[in-house]
Amino acid sequence: MKKAFTLAEVLITLGIIGIVAAMTLPTLIQNSQQKETVAKLKKINSIMSQAILRSVADNGEISSWGLVSWTSSDEDLSDEENLANRAPLQIFIEKIKPYLKIIAECGHGDKCSFDAVSERTSLDGTAFGTWGKESIVLPDGIVIRGITIYSPSCTAVRGSGLLSKICGEMFIDINGRKGPNATGKDVFLFYITNNGLIPMGTKEEADTSSFNFDNGCNLNRPSTLNGYGCAAWVIYNENLDYLKCSDLSWDGKRKCSK
Repeated sequence: MKKAFTLAEVLITLGIIGIVAAMTLPTLIQNSQQKETVAKLKKINSIMSQAILRSVADNGEISSWGLVSWTSSDEDLSDEENLANRAPLQIFIEKIKPYLKIIAECGHGDKCSFDAVSERTSLDGTAFGTWGKESIVLPDGIVIRGITIYSPSCTAVRGSGLLSKICGEMFIDINGRKGPNATGKDVFLFYITNNGLIPMGTKEEADTSSFNFDNGCNLNRPSTLNGYGCAAWVIYNENLDYLKCSDLSWDGKRKCSK
């Protein structure tokens, strides 16, 4: 007689394989997505920093560009009034554009070839409005949103070192129109300085800042600003473990226990 597996044995084996796959695949997919997030964030940080540094080398420091404070579009104003208010911000964009590969740009009131308006949420899922249309789209789908210049003299202070020489900030959406459009997950914030970008949430960020890691990247402290302080953690620690545990710190635990 030839020895062989019975049909029941084959089905049991396949069932066990299916159960193991169902248990391990979500973790493998999540790890792969997180590695992709880390790689994209480090890449765009380098690209945007180099664009700013090259522009500063060619055009002088940002404080000499003739900017004035401009934060965001006012829904109570007309498109014409908002475009006039946006003019100083456009100076900043025009200064860095020659050093970037841009496939699309959208300003307030523009008719764009892409829909840059989407719901946005914080790290813990708190909804807080929509993204405006002011955006720059790069070839790999990364979208630069919400560029804000609030210190044309580049003297805003959020901490020590370069964090005492801030010109403004920007949101970077690493996957464009895809979800979840949440700060700390696929949307990250950076400070604009004469020395390039500084990711929010560094160890040097002031304890009183809403954007430091403890206040701005902690699921235990839900707010609309939750997720603002995650960019530095992702770049320097190469993980998004703050999504799994809330006891991480720059001076202590850098990864969740397995």
